[in-house]
Amino acid sequence: MVEDEPLLRDLIAKSVEASGFIVSTAANAADAKRAIKVSDPDALVLDIELGPGGTGLDLSEVIARQFPDIGIVFLTNLPDPRFASDKGAQLSKSHAYLRKSALQSGTELVDAIEAVLRDKVTNEYRHDIASNRPLAALSQRQIATLKLVADGKTNSQIANLSGTSVRAVESMLSRVFEALDIDPASSNPQALQTST
Repeated sequence: MVEDEPLLRDLIAKSVEASGFIVSTAANAADAKRAIKVSDPDALVLDIELGPGGTGLDLSEVIARQFPDIGIVFLTNLPDPRFASDKGAQLSKSHAYLRKSALQSGTELVDAIEAVLRDKVTNEYRHDIASNRPLAALSQRQIATLKLVADGKTNSQIANLSGTSVRAVESMLSRVFEALDIDPASSNPQALQTST
């Protein structure tokens, strides 16, 4: 179990242990790599946002190369992995992806662990592809542009960073507002920042 928040890490570990699993915990990617070598786990519950030192997505890529038999359950606050990476992270069909806020009970996490162990991951355990997830209608490029707006970049700065024109950025933002059903004339991009 890899989670950077100590209290949450402890609560999740206790919940999974109560279902009969032996659990090792880590606070970051470096600790997780050491724990994996020592404990040889069958599955890994992994947050994406792990603070400094690499994301859960970075760690999952290493795990997939070095320990391909370890099942991975992402347990995160992010609606989908596109928010963690400008590269458009793609998850394996065998990975589970659960949003912390969407869980109704502790058994859902245990069920997802069982699903990755049995290679029976269904859409039930893939919140990252649910049509009702926040900002599902946006493309990876639109999300990247929205991140730059959230970082306080001007349209001109976004155009320079994206290698495009200011007009193209304005058009992109107009499509983003439309996809989110926001009237750009009555909206402030700063307000959009706080809602994402």
